[in-house]
Amino acid sequence: MSATIFTAETSATGLIFFCLPGGGASHGFFDLGQYDGVDYSFASRMTALGHTVITMDNPGTGANPLSDDHPFLKPRQSSDYIAQACSDFIAQAASGSAKIIGLGHSMGGMMTILTQARHRLFSGVALLGSSAGGLDWGLDDREKSYIGKADAVERDMEELVIRKFGTAFLGGSAGPSGKSITFGGATEALTARLREISTPLYGAGGMMSMIKGSFMAEVEAIDKPLFFAFGDHDIGVPPEQAPEPFTGTSDVEVHILENCGHNSLAFPVIETLCAELDRWSRAL
Repeated sequence: MSATIFTAETSATGLIFFCLPGGGASHGFFDLGQYDGVDYSFASRMTALGHTVITMDNPGTGANPLSDDHPFLKPRQSSDYIAQACSDFIAQAASGSAKIIGLGHSMGGMMTILTQARHRLFSGVALLGSSAGGLDWGLDDREKSYIGKADAVERDMEELVIRKFGTAFLGGSAGPSGKSITFGGATEALTARLREISTPLYGAGGMMSMIKGSFMAEVEAIDKPLFFAFGDHDIGVPPEQAPEPFTGTSDVEVHILENCGHNSLAFPVIETLCAELDRWSRAL
């Protein structure tokens, strides 16, 4: 596994954000660059505030391809790979004790939940456009029959993924069209940038994140503070419902980002989002 480590530009706070992108996006999602005088790089903004940022492609995508003979990769095994890599990267990035924030966008949020529940690496979990509510509209009738059946999803994951996508890692997507605020960026240039940082979709991660109840044991195991952020044109369950399944913690914040779609880092509200994450993380 490989990752990019962005070190703090000012006196370090001792906080490290370990970031996983959503399905179909590479770790470049966290470093989109500057457009029209606005900095859309999450990594740049957070390092300027004194935090370290580590961004990593999900196993099997982008800079982290699997060997050709690797067996079908289920999300829980993928989270074990992520945890091992994260521990190694933290050892490189931190000179002493550090608090680690697990941050995931969309499907990357689900992978962050699995990683935390299984390995307990993070002092807090931040989820951007991500919840445990599933995406029913992305499922056909057969896939919907698996809702709430975690054991069946785990057992039949490979069959479900190949049936839907034809392959474990689905390439060929051109990324968002920009025709909708929900899936694009704030401008045509930012939408084009989102297309540039696209990568093959990890099918099993996408499938599990869409099937409600498929990782409920891990959701209920989260006992650290939670930070949710959703665009007001986001996907998934209504934001106020997002905390409900996370019964292991009562320390929860939910933020609604105005004039913002699913790709929240590609909108001017990134300034507000980073300020709120800075405040929240310093208080952990």
